[in-house]
Amino acid sequence: MKGRINREKMFELMKERCHGNYNLFGRQLGIDPAHLHRFLNTGVGGGKKMIIALIKYCEHHHLNFTQFFDPD
Repeated sequence: MKGRINREKMFELMKERCHGNYNLFGRQLGIDPAHLHRFLNTGVGGGKKMIIALIKYCEHHHLNFTQFFDPD
C-alpha cells in the first residue's frame, strides 16, 4: 500500500457519511475543516496527519481503510 490517499474516494466518503459537510467531516476526523477542504480540492496537505486521521476514522466506523488509498 502506498501512503497516498485517493481524494475522490475520500470525498465520496464525506458525501455519504456527512452529506458533503466539510466542517462535520473535519471534526469527525480531528482535522481542521479548512485543511480538509484544501486537501480534497487541491491535493495540498495530504501528509501523515491526514493519513492517520483517515485510518483512525475508518477503524472507528469499521471500514476498510485500504480502499481509500491508491494501490501500489
